[in-house]
Amino acid sequence: MAGPGKKIGFTFLTVAVLLGAAEFGLRFTMPDLEDVVSPLIYQRNSGQAFVPGDAPGSRTYVSGRQRVVSNKAPGKRVLVFGASAAFGEMFSPFTAFPGQAEQLLRDAAPSVPIEILNLAHGGMGSRQVAEMVFRALENDNPDLIVVYTGNNEYHELRALKARSDRYDPKAELLRRRLSASYLYRQLRDWFMPAETATSLQGQDDWLPIGRMDVTVDQDDRELGRRLYKEHLQNVVLAAKDRGIPVLLTTVASNTRGHLDNGTPGKPTEAEQKALHELHGMAGSVPKARFTAEASARMSLIQTESGWHKLGNLYLKVGMVEIAADAFERKELAALRPMTSNRALRDVVKNLSKRHGVAMCDLAGALAQVSEHGIPGDEHFIDHCHPNADGHFIMGRALAVCILKQDLLDLGQAAAPEWIQAQALTGFENPFRVDHFSGHRPIPGSKTNLTPGDPSTAEGQALRGHQAFVAERYDRALHAYQEAQSLGGDAPSLDISMGLTHLFRGDMTAAKVALQRAVDGGSTDAEAHLAAL
Repeated sequence: MAGPGKKIGFTFLTVAVLLGAAEFGLRFTMPDLEDVVSPLIYQRNSGQAFVPGDAPGSRTYVSGRQRVVSNKAPGKRVLVFGASAAFGEMFSPFTAFPGQAEQLLRDAAPSVPIEILNLAHGGMGSRQVAEMVFRALENDNPDLIVVYTGNNEYHELRALKARSDRYDPKAELLRRRLSASYLYRQLRDWFMPAETATSLQGQDDWLPIGRMDVTVDQDDRELGRRLYKEHLQNVVLAAKDRGIPVLLTTVASNTRGHLDNGTPGKPTEAEQKALHELHGMAGSVPKARFTAEASARMSLIQTESGWHKLGNLYLKVGMVEIAADAFERKELAALRPMTSNRALRDVVKNLSKRHGVAMCDLAGALAQVSEHGIPGDEHFIDHCHPNADGHFIMGRALAVCILKQDLLDLGQAAAPEWIQAQALTGFENPFRVDHFSGHRPIPGSKTNLTPGDPSTAEGQALRGHQAFVAERYDRALHAYQEAQSLGGDAPSLDISMGLTHLFRGDMTAAKVALQRAVDGGSTDAEAHLAAL
């Protein structure tokens, strides 16, 4: 008869064999996603977080808005990480919500030099954003890290699904469930150490992600949500280990206005019939009856387009809260997810509670001021990129979050109530690029601006702003100089030139121009100069 020791040993051996077999099978099926290099070229990160600037004691971060800054911040320095929506696609860095928040914080706390550096980079998912944060933390010591990511969570998975015959979301989900076991992790590390990075060679001829036909299913969605949680959690833990505060944010999307017409899903006959019947009832029967009839048919609605139509029908009858739920379900049903969604926003909120880190509900702040309380076209230029008004609202909300939670240790130096009371600023000073809210030309957009009149100071300044937004900084400087020669407001144009020099990488010229503005009587220039 076997003794207790032999029984325990046999049990341990059996468990080890079973777990080892499971790991071998999973590894054969699919490489660990944490070791995969994205097939999408624009999602590949490499190199350092920043490089030395031309002037002594300066640096330029390699991602985001790439403006020269001092190595040691003279006051408070905030790093913002994310993708194109945080970058401020189509707009200047001053219109993008990190730039809006910077200006509001400076106005609210004028005695403290504050700079918010926008390191967001188009196309990044949370995994790439996390890598960028880790690189920055290796040789940096910011006062706060802000993370705004969630629109691109399924790009990499869709790319792997299209190009890798080893992609299996079920297997990857099982691997992560098993990894909750310490024994499993220990045995895996002993017997099957992590593989080297897996790269799909010779696959650099990718179409834009919006034209990639691969769609997602429920397993893909669940894997994307789980990976999103892991990546954000890794950022939180890495920052905590360095003693650097983190602010997680929810990501806003054009919930009401956008529909992926390229892949809205093919509705069943039952779905089509249900929506047709509800369309006939909307506005012609009492709300209570319409709600009951719609509830009875809700299980038939499965497509993105179906939920979008149902949301608009609810709005038509005045059922706003139920409409908001329908529009959020629309995002959850997307076959080619291009935005954040309710499940991902819940991940942010839950991580904040679990790890005791700060959270800012930027999506909720935008919803509060949107028609029907549901974000739509009035605040976006497309599915996820805010327009100028949307950026200001989120910038204001971000500044309020930072102050209310005192994340920069400003204490009583600033009042969040003052920031909350600020209205949309718009085009206040025609000679200041940091007051310019125009965007790059967008085909078919009604908000495109015509080129400025070169015979006037205001027209030359406008040409300078338009060149700045297009990142043609030398051309912008020339236009500002022409505006000054035509009698434009010299201190304001000096500020525009100083800020332009920062994005050209010339710290010395930036300081000279801003000092001229200070000498000319501009108090705003003092805040810009103090942050250098």
